[in-house]
Amino acid sequence: MAEPAFTQAFLRRSIEVEKIASTSELELFDRTLARIVENPYLPERFPTFYDPQYPTFLLRAGPYLFEFAVDERTDRVTFVSLFHRP
Repeated sequence: MAEPAFTQAFLRRSIEVEKIASTSELELFDRTLARIVENPYLPERFPTFYDPQYPTFLLRAGPYLFEFAVDERTDRVTFVSLFHRP
């Protein structure tokens, strides 16, 4: 299991989402975070190709799109950004 870390942008977006999301959406949000931390190499993730020096990945779950980076040296998953489709 990787150690999670969060950017300020991700945390701000999470707070916004918590205000408008339904109970089932919040449960999906929590489960998805846990799945990514448990195994950041999920087969359904896809690369963003934004910055080859700092690769990030996207993973869609319901109305959410999680952007995260994996640092194999430190075994850390950094949640970079969060997108929500209402």
